[in-house]
Amino acid sequence: MFDWIFPSFFMQNTTSTKKSQTAIRILNVQQLDDLYSLSHPFITCPDTIAHLRQTKVMFLMRGLPGSGKSTLVNILKRVYSKSCIVCSADNYFINDQGVYDFNRDKLGEAHRVCQQQADDACKNSILAVIIDNTNIRMDECRPYLQKASNYGYIVIIVEPRTDWKRDANVLTLRNTHQVPADVIVGRLRQYHPIVPFYFGLFLNHEQSTYVLQQAYDYYLQALQVFPQLKKDLERISRDKNISVNGLLSRSNMSVQPKILHCTVKFLGKVSDQNRNDYSNYAGNRLISHLLGKMCPGYVVGFTITPRTLGARLLFTDRNVWALWAQDDNELPAKDSPSQASSNHSGGGDNKKQRSYRRNNKSNVTATTTADNFNVDDAYDTSPMVRSVADDDVLLVDKFIPPSESDEISFLHPTFGFLSRAHLTCGVAPGVSAAKTGEDMTEMIRKENNSLQRKTQLLDSDNEHTVMKFFGDGHCVVYLKDPIPIETIFSGCFH
Repeated sequence: MFDWIFPSFFMQNTTSTKKSQTAIRILNVQQLDDLYSLSHPFITCPDTIAHLRQTKVMFLMRGLPGSGKSTLVNILKRVYSKSCIVCSADNYFINDQGVYDFNRDKLGEAHRVCQQQADDACKNSILAVIIDNTNIRMDECRPYLQKASNYGYIVIIVEPRTDWKRDANVLTLRNTHQVPADVIVGRLRQYHPIVPFYFGLFLNHEQSTYVLQQAYDYYLQALQVFPQLKKDLERISRDKNISVNGLLSRSNMSVQPKILHCTVKFLGKVSDQNRNDYSNYAGNRLISHLLGKMCPGYVVGFTITPRTLGARLLFTDRNVWALWAQDDNELPAKDSPSQASSNHSGGGDNKKQRSYRRNNKSNVTATTTADNFNVDDAYDTSPMVRSVADDDVLLVDKFIPPSESDEISFLHPTFGFLSRAHLTCGVAPGVSAAKTGEDMTEMIRKENNSLQRKTQLLDSDNEHTVMKFFGDGHCVVYLKDPIPIETIFSGCFH
C-alpha cells in the first residue's frame, strides 16, 4: 500500500560504535497514515516520477487560496523541471516590479491569456503542464480538460490534502493575496467534486502508438493465417462498404482519444446516481491516494471479432486489483432501445458494481507466479478491501507460490477477476467502443467452452504468437512475449 514512499522516510541511521549497525524506526499505523495523507505518488513514487517524466501530463491544480496549492506547484516544478511550465491567471496581475496588483475588471482577460499559454505549451509538447488556478467549478476546468484531450495529455487533478483546505477562517489568514473572508466563503459553497466520465489506467502517447501498431499488424497476420477468418470479415466489410484491412480501426470510433486507456470504473454523465457512485469509489482512501500513480501491466494478447479489435491486459500489481470495479461477467446487452441507451464509450457499464465499503469479508484465493496470476472464480464478489485499524487496505487472503515444475506461461486464457481488462484498439464502423468489453467477455466464454469440451480449433504457432480461430470471425492472438506497459491511474473528464 505504501510501496512508493521513499524508504528514507521510514529508516534513519543512528551513530554507533559498530558501523554495520542500523536502527530502523518503526512507524505505527497512525503515523504511516499521517505521512501517507500528505503525499502524492507523482511526487513521492520513483517509478511514477520516472514514467511521468516521459509522458505528456497536465496537472490541474484545484483548491482555494491558502490551501497549499503553491507548495505542491513548487514541488512539481522541481520534480519535472526538465520539461515543465506553470500556467496561472495570477501571473497576469504581477507587474514589472514583481508586485501582485489584482484588478477584477481584467479577470476574464487574465484567464484568456492563461488558456492561450496552456494551448501553446500543449502544441509544443511540453511534458508537464501545470494549471495553477483555483479551478473550483467544472466550467473553469473545462477549457483545460479539452486541451488535454485534443493534444493527448493525461490529466491528474491535484488537490492539497491539508487539514484546513475547507476552513474559511484559516484560508483567509493563510492566503497571500489577501482574498477576503466573504469571497472565500462564497467559493467554498461552489466547491463540489469534479466527477469524471470514468476512471481508467492510461497509457502515454508513445506506448499507445506502439500497442496500436502491434494490434493492427497481428490483425493483418491473422487474416493471412486463417482464410476463413478473412472470408467472415470480408462479408461484413462489404456490407459496410469498407476494405477488410480497414474494418477494425480507431478511425471508425465516434470519439477518437489520442491515448489508450483501460476503464476500471465507469460513471457516465453527471447525475445524482453517479455522484453517489463517485463518492463510494473515490471516497475510499486507497483509491483516492492511488490517483496519479503508475501501475505496470502487460498486453498478453489481442482479440479479433466482427465488431472490435481489443488488447487483452494482465495486471499483477495488487493496487490495480483494488481499483478494478468493472463487471467481469457482464453479458452482452441486447439491441433494444432501452438497453442500447445504456451503452457508453468507456468499456461496459457495470450494473453489479462492487461497492467500496468498510469491514467487508472476502474469501479470495489468489494464485500467483512470477509472470501471471489467476483468481479463483468461486470468490465472493464483495470488495478485496477491508478495514484494519480504520485504514483501508487491500486484502488478498492467500498466496500460493508456484512449484518449480509449474509451467509459467501467458498463453493460458484469463478467467474471473480482472479478466475483462482491455484496451480498445479498433472498432467496425458504427460500433461503440463499449462493445470491446462485451466481446472480451464472449471470447473468454468461447475459450472456456473449448477447454472444457476439448474442442479442436484451427491454430497457428510461431516464434512470437499462438493464434486460435473460433469461427464466425472470432480469433485470439496469444503473445509469447507479452508487451510491458506502464499506465497512470486517473480520470477522463467530459
